Amino acid sequence: MLSEIRDKTQGIFATFILVMVIVPFALWGVNSYFDTGGQINVAKVGGVEISQNAYRNEIDRLRGRMEPKTLDNPQFKQTVLNNLIEQALIVQQAEDQGYRIGNAQLAEIIRHQPNFQRDGKFDPALYEAWLRREGMSAQQFEARVRENILITQVQTGISESLIITQADIANLARLLAQEREVAYALIGADTLMAKTAVSGQDIEQYYSAHPEMFQFPEQVRVEYLRLSAADLDPKQPPTEEELKKAYSEEAARYVVPEKRRASHILVSLPAEPTGDQAKEALAKIQDIAKQVRAGADFAGLAKKHSVDSVTAGQGGDLGEIRRGVLPKELEDALYALKSGEVSQPIRSTYGYHLVKLTAHTPEKRKSFADVRKELVEAVRRRQGEERFFDVSEKFRNLVYEQPDSLAPAAKALGLEIRKSEWFTHAGGTGIAAHPKVVQAAFEPDVLSQARNSDAIEVSADTLVAIRVADRRPSGRKPLAEVRPEIERALKQERALQQARQLGEEALQELRARGSLETLARKRGFKYLPPRTVTRRQTAGVDPRIAASAFRAPRPEGDKPVHDLVDLGAQGYAVLALKRVRDASGKPDNGMLQQARALLTAHRGSDYFANYRAGLRQKAEIKTFPDQL
Repeated sequence: MLSEIRDKTQGIFATFILVMVIVPFALWGVNSYFDTGGQINVAKVGGVEISQNAYRNEIDRLRGRMEPKTLDNPQFKQTVLNNLIEQALIVQQAEDQGYRIGNAQLAEIIRHQPNFQRDGKFDPALYEAWLRREGMSAQQFEARVRENILITQVQTGISESLIITQADIANLARLLAQEREVAYALIGADTLMAKTAVSGQDIEQYYSAHPEMFQFPEQVRVEYLRLSAADLDPKQPPTEEELKKAYSEEAARYVVPEKRRASHILVSLPAEPTGDQAKEALAKIQDIAKQVRAGADFAGLAKKHSVDSVTAGQGGDLGEIRRGVLPKELEDALYALKSGEVSQPIRSTYGYHLVKLTAHTPEKRKSFADVRKELVEAVRRRQGEERFFDVSEKFRNLVYEQPDSLAPAAKALGLEIRKSEWFTHAGGTGIAAHPKVVQAAFEPDVLSQARNSDAIEVSADTLVAIRVADRRPSGRKPLAEVRPEIERALKQERALQQARQLGEEALQELRARGSLETLARKRGFKYLPPRTVTRRQTAGVDPRIAASAFRAPRPEGDKPVHDLVDLGAQGYAVLALKRVRDASGKPDNGMLQQARALLTAHRGSDYFANYRAGLRQKAEIKTFPDQL
């Protein structure tokens, strides 16, 4: 199956454009989680080992988003491990099937990331600064990006391999365009709460019956020292000699590579063409080449004859091409052309091509003057990093050798002792936003024995050391503090019960006789007159009410269909579905496109889940739960 998917996603030009557009930085990479270096492992997937350190790094990444009790939940731990296992399986399978991301493609993707650009151009200094903040080397980050793209290509391939018929799309489009006329009456919880009384005895009983609701977690405040390479920048600017030396050493960095813009026309061939098929395709591309030589417009011919659906509409335009992007036979032909020239027919695994070089920008080296400002920043940064390396060892030794205070290290290194805000096991703000700091603060030696922590590397160029300054043990909030909270909770609970009861009584009455408008006026409900909604446009109607309207059966004749809709803390709504109007005529293109996208997303999600399950079923997987 994956071979079919690969065929659909790895056409040279479709892949090139896909890779340029889809950069999934929301996911982290995969091999960065896996090690084969003899460490304790939590799983083995084929020949790839997932280390305990890698697993814990992933838990740390999630720490700030989860409640502490969730992080300790065995089911949550297993889910994290399962995700890592499935990512490893997908990458292995993709690589086995020939998915590859070339170095040139990878570099182009990173260059086009807005985070790494200044004035619309890639800035190495911004890239390096981002890596330092994230605590990653360039190799680690680039490996993660490469593997994320592999996973994205597999997912995209699965979506594109789905069979979705025009009938499926048209049916869904008609459902999306269907209109339903709804009216409803609101039974607001807030109104009922104002009329609900709660006694002191009720509050005390609730407090006694729910002790777990009013617990507060253990909290600490820490003193800390921070040592950062940025704070160790030399005070004096670099000398001209230092700048020129750096320019010479980093010469390749200041070369703007040559760019070639190209267009092509593709006449396709089957994967295993017969002799007649190959002759027919060659004859067609030769005829097109003859027309080009006779002065015909290349872009016009591409629109008319090229089977590359991605580029044909743009006259065959491939955009700017750098070495390493195209298959060798096409690249060699392109780099042999002068601007405006068209190649002879070229055979590839996809068919026959004509390639035209539409523009050429030669390689250029930036002058010393052009990059002087950048060189100043780079040299100062490097000098700060060199000083940081020297000072960091002293920092580590001082906080370890004098564990009862941070003052000696602060005095020796000229650092300021700072103090954090209160934070819990879940972390906090400032220094407590770093999972490694939070973990260290609650280690027994630091928490209970009032010792300095070891030096903590919060990024590649920043160390901190902490000690607990204040501690608040966990406990139960006093009744006086939570009394208003309990009173509101009880009032809301009773108001919602009453709202539901009123709603059920209203339904019974409506099903027997009468209209919703009359009933709402009699009972004091807020009535909202009829309005028309579709699955795309709810006309200001609460989505929960609209969803209920589309789940309801069609009304028979003029008799509305009624339902009771739970609106959560807001109360309830009594719904009247008055009529259903099906779409007339043929759905428009916008509706058809939306229907296709919805079907692709829905079925693609199911298909991808089945694909992952299939990989797991066939793979040799060993897990070590006692190491989680």
